[in-house]
Amino acid sequence: MAGGGEAGGGYKPWWAIDKQAWREAFSIYYKIKSVEQDAEPLPAWTSADVAEFAKEDPVHGAQVQALQKAGTAAAVAAAVGGAGSLAFILRQARNVPAAAVGLVGGAAVSWALAEEVANYSLGLFKFEGMNANLKFLEWRRRKAQQLDSNQ
Repeated sequence: MAGGGEAGGGYKPWWAIDKQAWREAFSIYYKIKSVEQDAEPLPAWTSADVAEFAKEDPVHGAQVQALQKAGTAAAVAAAVGGAGSLAFILRQARNVPAAAVGLVGGAAVSWALAEEVANYSLGLFKFEGMNANLKFLEWRRRKAQQLDSNQ
Protein backbone atom coordinates (compact mmCIF):
# COMPACT_ATOMS: atom_id res chain seq x y z
CA MET A 1 0.00 0.00 0.00
CA ALA A 2 2.98 2.26 0.00
CA GLY A 3 2.28 4.95 -2.57
CA GLY A 4 -1.27 3.77 -3.29
CA GLY A 5 -0.63 3.60 -7.04
CA GLU A 6 0.10 7.31 -7.30
CA ALA A 7 2.89 8.45 -9.53
CA GLY A 8 4.66 11.60 -8.47
CA GLY A 9 4.91 12.85 -4.98
CA GLY A 10 1.56 12.40 -3.32
CA TYR A 11 -2.03 13.50 -3.53
CA LYS A 12 -3.00 16.59 -5.51
CA PRO A 13 -6.52 18.05 -5.39
CA TRP A 14 -8.39 18.30 -8.69
CA TRP A 15 -7.94 22.07 -8.94
CA ALA A 16 -4.14 21.90 -8.57
CA ILE A 17 -3.52 19.31 -11.26
CA ASP A 18 -3.01 21.66 -14.20
CA LYS A 19 -2.55 25.27 -13.18
CA GLN A 20 -1.84 26.38 -16.75
CA ALA A 21 -5.24 25.08 -17.86
CA TRP A 22 -6.91 27.06 -15.06
CA ARG A 23 -4.97 30.19 -16.05
CA GLU A 24 -6.19 29.79 -19.62
CA ALA A 25 -9.76 29.18 -18.49
CA PHE A 26 -9.74 32.36 -16.39
CA SER A 27 -7.49 34.41 -18.67
CA ILE A 28 -10.04 37.24 -18.80
CA TYR A 29 -9.29 37.97 -15.14
CA TYR A 30 -5.59 38.38 -15.84
CA LYS A 31 -6.24 40.50 -18.92
CA ILE A 32 -8.59 42.85 -17.09
CA LYS A 33 -6.24 43.00 -14.11
CA SER A 34 -3.44 44.22 -16.40
CA VAL A 35 -5.67 47.08 -17.62
CA GLU A 36 -6.86 48.07 -14.14
CA GLN A 37 -3.31 48.61 -12.85
CA ASP A 38 -2.98 51.99 -14.56
CA ALA A 39 -2.22 54.75 -12.08
CA GLU A 40 -4.22 57.32 -14.03
CA PRO A 41 -7.12 56.71 -16.41
CA LEU A 42 -6.69 57.01 -20.14
CA PRO A 43 -8.13 60.10 -21.81
CA ALA A 44 -11.49 59.83 -23.54
CA TRP A 45 -11.38 58.39 -27.03
CA THR A 46 -13.47 59.03 -30.11
CA SER A 47 -14.25 57.22 -33.33
CA ALA A 48 -11.40 59.19 -34.93
CA ASP A 49 -9.02 57.44 -32.53
CA VAL A 50 -10.44 54.08 -33.58
CA ALA A 51 -9.96 55.03 -37.24
CA GLU A 52 -6.35 56.04 -36.53
CA PHE A 53 -5.79 52.74 -34.73
CA ALA A 54 -7.27 50.91 -37.72
CA LYS A 55 -4.74 52.60 -40.00
CA GLU A 56 -1.82 51.54 -37.78
CA ASP A 57 -3.10 48.03 -37.03
CA PRO A 58 -5.42 46.89 -39.84
CA VAL A 59 -6.26 43.53 -38.24
CA HIS A 60 -7.19 44.62 -34.73
CA GLY A 61 -8.42 48.04 -35.87
CA ALA A 62 -11.08 46.49 -38.10
CA GLN A 63 -12.08 44.21 -35.24
CA VAL A 64 -12.45 47.15 -32.84
CA GLN A 65 -14.56 48.98 -35.43
CA ALA A 66 -16.80 45.92 -35.84
CA LEU A 67 -17.16 45.65 -32.05
CA GLN A 68 -18.06 49.33 -31.91
CA LYS A 69 -20.74 48.87 -34.58
CA ALA A 70 -22.14 45.86 -32.73
CA GLY A 71 -22.30 47.79 -29.46
CA THR A 72 -24.09 50.69 -31.11
CA ALA A 73 -26.58 48.38 -32.78
CA ALA A 74 -27.24 46.58 -29.50
CA ALA A 75 -27.78 49.85 -27.63
CA VAL A 76 -30.23 51.11 -30.26
CA ALA A 77 -32.06 47.78 -30.26
CA ALA A 78 -32.30 47.84 -26.46
CA ALA A 79 -33.78 51.33 -26.50
CA VAL A 80 -36.30 50.47 -29.22
CA GLY A 81 -37.22 47.12 -27.64
CA GLY A 82 -37.60 48.62 -24.19
CA ALA A 83 -39.70 51.51 -25.45
CA GLY A 84 -41.85 49.19 -27.54
CA SER A 85 -42.57 46.83 -24.70
CA LEU A 86 -43.22 49.76 -22.36
CA ALA A 87 -45.73 51.27 -24.78
CA PHE A 88 -47.42 47.93 -25.41
CA ILE A 89 -47.86 47.16 -21.71
CA LEU A 90 -49.04 50.67 -20.88
CA ARG A 91 -51.57 50.55 -23.70
CA GLN A 92 -52.88 47.06 -22.89
CA ALA A 93 -52.69 46.88 -19.09
CA ARG A 94 -52.23 50.48 -17.91
CA ASN A 95 -50.16 49.08 -15.08
CA VAL A 96 -47.07 51.19 -14.30
CA PRO A 97 -45.11 48.54 -12.32
CA ALA A 98 -45.72 45.98 -15.06
CA ALA A 99 -44.66 48.55 -17.64
CA ALA A 100 -41.40 49.13 -15.75
CA VAL A 101 -40.71 45.40 -15.73
CA GLY A 102 -41.63 45.28 -19.41
CA LEU A 103 -39.21 48.12 -20.13
CA VAL A 104 -36.33 46.27 -18.47
CA GLY A 105 -37.30 42.92 -19.96
CA GLY A 106 -37.81 44.29 -23.46
CA ALA A 107 -34.51 46.13 -23.34
CA ALA A 108 -32.63 43.03 -22.11
CA VAL A 109 -34.14 40.70 -24.70
CA SER A 110 -33.64 43.20 -27.51
CA TRP A 111 -30.02 43.78 -26.44
CA ALA A 112 -29.28 40.04 -26.39
CA LEU A 113 -30.98 39.46 -29.73
CA ALA A 114 -29.16 42.36 -31.38
CA GLU A 115 -25.83 41.11 -30.00
CA GLU A 116 -26.42 37.69 -31.55
CA VAL A 117 -27.46 39.16 -34.90
CA ALA A 118 -24.38 41.41 -34.89
CA ASN A 119 -22.22 38.46 -33.88
CA TYR A 120 -23.13 36.61 -37.05
CA SER A 121 -23.66 39.50 -39.46
CA LEU A 122 -20.40 41.29 -38.59
CA GLY A 123 -18.40 38.08 -38.12
CA LEU A 124 -17.56 38.71 -34.47
CA PHE A 125 -17.49 34.99 -33.78
CA LYS A 126 -14.31 34.68 -35.87
CA PHE A 127 -12.07 36.51 -33.39
CA GLU A 128 -11.64 37.16 -29.69
CA GLY A 129 -13.05 40.60 -28.98
CA MET A 130 -11.18 40.96 -25.69
CA ASN A 131 -7.82 40.70 -27.47
CA ALA A 132 -8.77 43.42 -29.95
CA ASN A 133 -9.94 45.72 -27.16
CA LEU A 134 -6.77 45.10 -25.16
CA LYS A 135 -4.61 45.91 -28.22
CA PHE A 136 -6.57 49.13 -28.62
CA LEU A 137 -6.09 50.00 -24.93
CA GLU A 138 -2.35 49.32 -25.18
CA TRP A 139 -2.20 51.58 -28.24
CA ARG A 140 -4.14 54.29 -26.36
CA ARG A 141 -1.76 53.96 -23.41
CA ARG A 142 1.29 54.37 -25.68
CA LYS A 143 -0.33 57.34 -27.43
CA ALA A 144 -1.15 59.01 -24.10
CA GLN A 145 2.43 58.48 -22.88
CA GLN A 146 3.79 60.01 -26.11
CA LEU A 147 1.53 63.04 -25.68
CA ASP A 148 2.65 63.44 -22.06
CA SER A 149 6.32 63.20 -22.98
CA ASN A 150 5.94 65.78 -25.76
CA GLN A 151 4.43 68.39 -23.44
